[in-house]
Amino acid sequence: MKSIPVNWRRPVPLWVLLIGILATASATAGVVLLPSILSPKPDFTMSGLHPMYVQAIQAFRPGELGSNQTLITIQATRNFTGIVTVTTWSSTGVGTVLLDPQTFGAKDQILLGKAGSLILNVKTREVGNFTVTVIASSGPTSHTESFPVVVENLTMTSSPSSLTIMRGSSGTAEINLSGVNGLSGNMSLGTTVYYCGCHLGFYAVDSLSSASVTPTSIVLSPGGTGKIALTINVGLSDNNSVLYAVVKASMVRQLWYFNLTVEVNVV
Repeated sequence: MKSIPVNWRRPVPLWVLLIGILATASATAGVVLLPSILSPKPDFTMSGLHPMYVQAIQAFRPGELGSNQTLITIQATRNFTGIVTVTTWSSTGVGTVLLDPQTFGAKDQILLGKAGSLILNVKTREVGNFTVTVIASSGPTSHTESFPVVVENLTMTSSPSSLTIMRGSSGTAEINLSGVNGLSGNMSLGTTVYYCGCHLGFYAVDSLSSASVTPTSIVLSPGGTGKIALTINVGLSDNNSVLYAVVKASMVRQLWYFNLTVEVNVV
C-alpha cells in the first residue's frame, strides 16, 4: 500500500493573528471616521454689513450726532445651535451700539436655532472715512467682517449773511452750497419765512411775507459746488421787525436735510 505524503506547516503565531485583526479594524474605522472628520461642521454666517453713509450733523438738532443703522442677520448653517455674541470695533470718532430689533434695548447676543438679528447703530459728529468691524463668535467658531463708514456733510453760506428790507419790498441773497467729503447727488431746495414770538419762546410761519429759491433743485458732483438765489418779499402790513428765511436742502437719495437761516431786518 502506497503511503500519501503529508506536508506539515508551521502554525501561525498568535501575535501575527492579533496584528492582522487590529489592522483590519483600524482600516474599517478609518473608512467610517474619515468622512466625519473631513465633512463641514455646523457654522453660521453674518450678513447685512455694507458701506454706510452718515450725515455729520442733524439739520434740526445741531447738538446731536449724525447716525445711520443696518440690520445684522446671523444665519445658522448645517444645524448650528448655540449663543452667538456680537462685538464691534470702530475707528476713533465713531460710536456704535447694538440693539434688539423688537425692543430697541441694548443687546449683543443671539440664541441661534435658525436665524437672528441685531440692529447696529453708528453715530458720529466728525466728517471723514472710518471703519467699523463686527465680530460674531460662539465657542471656537468666529467670523469677522469690516465695512467702511463715510461721513458726509453740506455747507451752505449766504452772501450777504443778512438782509435789510423795507416793508412792501423784496431783497435777494446768493446761497452757496458745497458738498463735504464726497457728498453728491440731486438736491431739492425750498424756503420758508418765520417770525419769532421770542417773548413766548417760539418761532412761527409768517403768513404776511414770503420767500422763494431759484432753482428749486440742483445736482452736486463729488467735491462740487452750487449756487441758488434766495428772494424774500416782506409784506407791506408785516409788523415784525426781524424775519428769518430758512433755506432747506434735502437729499433725494437719502433722507438728509440741511438748513441755513438768513436773518432779515425789516424797516
